[in-house]
Amino acid sequence: MTHEAVDDEALTRRPARGGVPLTRRPAFWLWAAVCLIGGWIAVTGLDAAVRAFPAGAVAGAALLAPTLVIGVWALRRLHPVRTRPIGYSLVALAWGAFGAFGLALPANAAFQAVLSKTAGPGFNAEWGAAIAAPVNEETLKLLGVVTLALMAPTSIRGPLDGWGYGALAGFGFQIAENFLYVLNTIVLTGATQDLHAAFFSFGGRVIGGAWWSHWAMTAIGGAGLGCLLGRATRTTAVLAAGAFLLAMALHAWWDAPILMGLGMLVLKGVPILFAAIVTYRLARRRYLTHFRRTAYTETVRGVFVPGEGHVLAHRKWRRKERWEVPAGEPRRLLARLRATELELIEDGLGGLEHDPRTADLLRGDVRRIRHHLISGPSPPRVA
Repeated sequence: MTHEAVDDEALTRRPARGGVPLTRRPAFWLWAAVCLIGGWIAVTGLDAAVRAFPAGAVAGAALLAPTLVIGVWALRRLHPVRTRPIGYSLVALAWGAFGAFGLALPANAAFQAVLSKTAGPGFNAEWGAAIAAPVNEETLKLLGVVTLALMAPTSIRGPLDGWGYGALAGFGFQIAENFLYVLNTIVLTGATQDLHAAFFSFGGRVIGGAWWSHWAMTAIGGAGLGCLLGRATRTTAVLAAGAFLLAMALHAWWDAPILMGLGMLVLKGVPILFAAIVTYRLARRRYLTHFRRTAYTETVRGVFVPGEGHVLAHRKWRRKERWEVPAGEPRRLLARLRATELELIEDGLGGLEHDPRTADLLRGDVRRIRHHLISGPSPPRVA
């Protein structure tokens, strides 16, 4: 890859100064083990149905593949300043699709077996999913955000990060569950029209229900958890607990045997989507308030030059600025400058293993990179 192909979005989330590589952290191996175990459980559980209905399985996978790509692209872009790093995004997605989904299968079965014995088979058949799934699935999905934070402490610095990676973990779970429902629909329709069943399941689960499914519930819980991981206080602990309980309540509402039928789908889903949007807007406003305040402070300090805060806050301005700079070393230095400035701004949000000395080190980096940039043979105009 040439220097010109490496933009500031790709460099922004470089490892923190003195950071430990992901593969040398125990959390990475925990993530890998959970994904492998969960994936093995899921594959073992679905293998018989896939072999029995290959045409339906292939059709379901083909329908869900573009949904997966579009969903990941959209959730990564739902950040007001920069696109979420693809590596961290895939970590969260894989946890949801393999780890959380695979472990949820036996966990839900065990929970409902207990309900069946204690409250009776009839109660379990009607209410089991609404009780077991919120507890098991929301806990398992949210653990993916915790694991990511332990793997990469700078990845979760506040509610906006928690919202984004929670949504990605939930979306991974959602895609895996939708594939399971494709197979279940084939069985429930008599296993005579595999392709029709796959399209019917896709219509109901994706076109009709994707707007307010697992991604939205886990995004809410992730935002609360992001508050706690960014800065641990009694208030953020209460926010994290409240967001987690709200996510479970919305999940229970969706699975509850009330307002059943396709006509009620929107009525049941809108409160979940509304809660996810409100949570996102609050997290976004908090992030942008910090962003603007810090950019102003660093401008007063002389670290940023006037006007840089506006450029940093918008992808399109950074992109336009980059292409106006000569290719080669000047463009590479400009990308490094913007990446370091963004890292400096976000350092103030906190996070696990936060080092108060990092801000001064980053300020020194900004000054050095700017000096190299403007002292070149044809210095670009940097505003």
